[in-house]
Amino acid sequence: MRNTRTVLLAVVVILLSATPCGIARAQSNSKEIMALPPAELIAILQKADAGVFEKAKAFQRLATIGAKDAVPALVPLLSDEKLNVYARNALEAIPDPAVDEALRAATKQLLGRQLVGVIDSIGQRRDKQAVGLLQSLMGDQDAAVASAAAGALGRIGTEDAAAALKEWLGKESAVKSQVADASLACAEGLAAAGQKASALSLYEVVGQGDLPRHLQLAALAGRFHVLQGEAKELLLSQLKAEDAGVLKVALAAARYLPGAEITAALTEALDQLPPQRQALVLLALGDRTERVALARVMTAARSESPEVRVAAVAVLSKLGDAAALPILLEAALDSGPAAPTAIEGLKNLKGDSVDEAVVAKLGEVSGSAKIVFLDIAAARRIKAATVLARQCATASDEPLRLAALAALGQLVELGDLDLLLSRAFAAADTPERKAAQQALETAALRMADREATSAKFASVLGKQAVENKVFLLDLLGKLAGPTALETVAAHTRSDDDALKDAATRVLGDWPNPEAADTVLAVARTEKTNKYQIRALRGYIRIARQLQFPDDKRLAMFQAAMEVAKRTDEKRLALDILTRIPSVETLQLTVSYLGVPELKEAAGEAAVAIAEKVITANAPAVAEAMGKVLAADAGGRRTARAQQLLDRAKANPT
Repeated sequence: MRNTRTVLLAVVVILLSATPCGIARAQSNSKEIMALPPAELIAILQKADAGVFEKAKAFQRLATIGAKDAVPALVPLLSDEKLNVYARNALEAIPDPAVDEALRAATKQLLGRQLVGVIDSIGQRRDKQAVGLLQSLMGDQDAAVASAAAGALGRIGTEDAAAALKEWLGKESAVKSQVADASLACAEGLAAAGQKASALSLYEVVGQGDLPRHLQLAALAGRFHVLQGEAKELLLSQLKAEDAGVLKVALAAARYLPGAEITAALTEALDQLPPQRQALVLLALGDRTERVALARVMTAARSESPEVRVAAVAVLSKLGDAAALPILLEAALDSGPAAPTAIEGLKNLKGDSVDEAVVAKLGEVSGSAKIVFLDIAAARRIKAATVLARQCATASDEPLRLAALAALGQLVELGDLDLLLSRAFAAADTPERKAAQQALETAALRMADREATSAKFASVLGKQAVENKVFLLDLLGKLAGPTALETVAAHTRSDDDALKDAATRVLGDWPNPEAADTVLAVARTEKTNKYQIRALRGYIRIARQLQFPDDKRLAMFQAAMEVAKRTDEKRLALDILTRIPSVETLQLTVSYLGVPELKEAAGEAAVAIAEKVITANAPAVAEAMGKVLAADAGGRRTARAQQLLDRAKANPT
């Protein structure tokens, strides 16, 4: 895959630098070359007058179908400054030992970049017979050559390669870090091949060497990956390390190393660690797939250390069951640092017994604690807490009333909306009124029967003050069903300017396509310029952004153009056609080039449509782009139209 991508990239670069006519010829030659047999492809490589593009395509094809007989023709090109990459990629793909022999021999003849490339190819082919050669090349004075040799040994990944890398890890050299990096790759390959002892040995050498810290940490991580469930002793020792990087690697391993034995060892180690480390290990235990002993975690939740308590509560919140409930309830009522974590845990802990316990606590506690449990009950949607929330909504304490209203937004059903409605439409503009309105929005949008909810709001709308009516119209716009649409549309005909303004605004932002005909009707009949424009723009937005069959969208464009009185809306409407690209809409767009004030918008839309239909409709695109150029639509449109015209002429079918 790497070889194919490299060759294709080179070919693309050649194509991009060519003229349109040159591209057309190259595409034609490409198809012919890619159909040739190996012998004729080799002949192209040997022709002195063959172009770089032809040779590149021949290399590309040989990478797919080449065999041993292509090797003699490819090897001489390894020294070619321009073609060596193509030659190597073709050779790498040929599954014959002759390639390996040729690449090894080529290292004796090449220098610099060409030599580095051949060494890389040897590594890509994982030539086990090249280990000795690569080991000698690691002593080359050219650091790039030495580094490439180390990398190749890393990819070969045999025990011999590991031995060669180990030897060089013990020496001082300019490429020691590259050798260590290659050693990590080699160890990974050995582990994948089941040679765990050899992989561990190599990881240990890298981890103990005088090397950059990130390589040592990678070696430690490699040891954990190889050992897996056998890493208990290594894990326990590294969890006590003073080095922050080592600790981070160990904690990561504590999360993924498999086995109940590892889980048990981590749990037992808690008592041997200082509080900060205990907290980190507890969190790691909470992320393991094996079940942690919750009894030990519950003990930690009562630790004198705040860090340990917070971590233990976090684990209980994530993994706990009914047995953890008393601790979480206690922590939630505490003012300590574990309280927020416990509260979140209670919101998500599974089980009917949790709901019962939360409702019981809600009835027992007072003050700020009652606010906490109202929040928990609301998050859990505990219906049994609704009565208590109603009682709290009439409390003398304002923060408690506000919390109760917020909870009712999550708890009340359709038949219980009257309480929120009465508070939301109170005469005074108070925090309670705002909280009730927010709760009402929450309640309305979670109701299963949105039509019934809309009907409820519509039934009370006429009795409200204008400000409250505006609020309800906004809410109906969010519900967006047939009843809501009918109610909002009716208020576009209101004599009250504030209601008309709100209704046309909500209608213009309607979130589903069902409003299209209603919005168009308002745009057709509205006399006030401001509201007529708003409705028309809402209609155009719906046509552009929402889903419609092509014929419906085209009819919507025609309707918008018919209703539009201003140039701005006509320009917006032209963009609708770009959503239904075809020869017909291209021609329709071009027909507006003759309207001076629409010329630029028509040119923009025509180019956008042409880009989508040119492959199957080159003649029509050529004709349309000619008209765009003749109209001089200006800006980038002219350049894009010229490019499309050239493409269409180069590929007329």
